[in-house]
Amino acid sequence: MSQDSQGETSVSPPHVSATDVLPVNSESESLDSIFRALSDHRRRCVCHYLARSDDPVSVADLAELVAASMSEKTRAVLTTEEIEKTRTELVSMHLPKLTEAGIVEHDKDEGVVRLADSPGVRDCLDAASSVDLG
Repeated sequence: MSQDSQGETSVSPPHVSATDVLPVNSESESLDSIFRALSDHRRRCVCHYLARSDDPVSVADLAELVAASMSEKTRAVLTTEEIEKTRTELVSMHLPKLTEAGIVEHDKDEGVVRLADSPGVRDCLDAASSVDLG
């Protein structure tokens, strides 16, 4: 701890000036939430599929697509158990996290999901797609 010229106590080292401190925008908490939600590769996979579609995608179709991607199989050779396990994980874990972060909109009554209309989400997905999709 140090004291400045007015006698105020500071926890910053003496060589750190006010211009060295980066301002934190209140929007950064929203971005933190997006990054946390997109830290899981299955959730990014969901988002990549949604980003390719102009229309909402059914949870059943998403379950097949994600199961195929995660198992590196075609949809035609997936077992019912693989698809159901993925659907359960989507509904109970992944879609709620993506919804809470404002990344997707999940209409439970219709059983469909769409990517939320957010430039920040699109920017994060664009950056992730270069790594995830090559």
